[in-house]
Amino acid sequence: MAWVRRELRELGIPPLKRFGQHFLLSQQIRDLLVDQAHLSTADTVVEVGAGLGFVTVALSSRAGQVIALEKDRTLAANLVKRFAKCGNVQVVQGDALKFLIPHNAKIVSSPPYNISSKLVLRILASHFKLASLLLQEDFIRRLTAKSGSRDYGRLTVMLQTRARAEYVSFVPRSAFYPQPRVDSGIARITPDSGMRTPKDWGIFEDLVRSLFTQRRRKAARVLSRYMDAKYRREKAVVLSRASLDDRRVYELTPTDFVLLSNLIAESINTSKER
Repeated sequence: MAWVRRELRELGIPPLKRFGQHFLLSQQIRDLLVDQAHLSTADTVVEVGAGLGFVTVALSSRAGQVIALEKDRTLAANLVKRFAKCGNVQVVQGDALKFLIPHNAKIVSSPPYNISSKLVLRILASHFKLASLLLQEDFIRRLTAKSGSRDYGRLTVMLQTRARAEYVSFVPRSAFYPQPRVDSGIARITPDSGMRTPKDWGIFEDLVRSLFTQRRRKAARVLSRYMDAKYRREKAVVLSRASLDDRRVYELTPTDFVLLSNLIAESINTSKER
């Protein structure tokens, strides 16, 4: 903890709450986070929230190229100086949620927790190779939840339609300075090409978002209201072909949501052809 305080004092800045800054202290946890990516010199790695460069150093010794993203201008300027002689580290000052993730990149980082959901969705929308992330423990439970469980929700469906998430290890709040209010964990996310794919991602994402606003209600009734609001012309056909029984929205599997969105997409195309 002393080294983090010293470096922040030398930079003349405190940890900023608006950036969700909590600096990782444990070398053991850092190495475990990096190990999950199985890096080689052929890999390009994106680190979100590079901070003081604690994780960046480990990444630079293993990867071919490291793109260190940091929103805080002072920290970014410090990273530029620190890695000036390190030819495989590129420091980018800016918003990670606006950064275009390179094709086939690996994402390894301890990102600010206040962007966890948006960051994961952005990663899933890219052509990433793997992600090793240090996240809130309850957030990881949402990523790995099974349908019908308390933690299962929209984010679970969005992830499990594209990828597989694995809970790797528990990380106590004492591993950070300043300490966050919650414990954390390391999650490993890998693309899953074996999943059934939505015919129209826009319809799929809107359907999942809308239905989960009433997650504990019967799916058939919620779907009926959704069709009334968005696709009244296709409602009868979709409802007649949907196999929902008496299940609640949170009991539908990711595959169920894909099949429902595909029914809607197919019905729309049929209507256009008439």
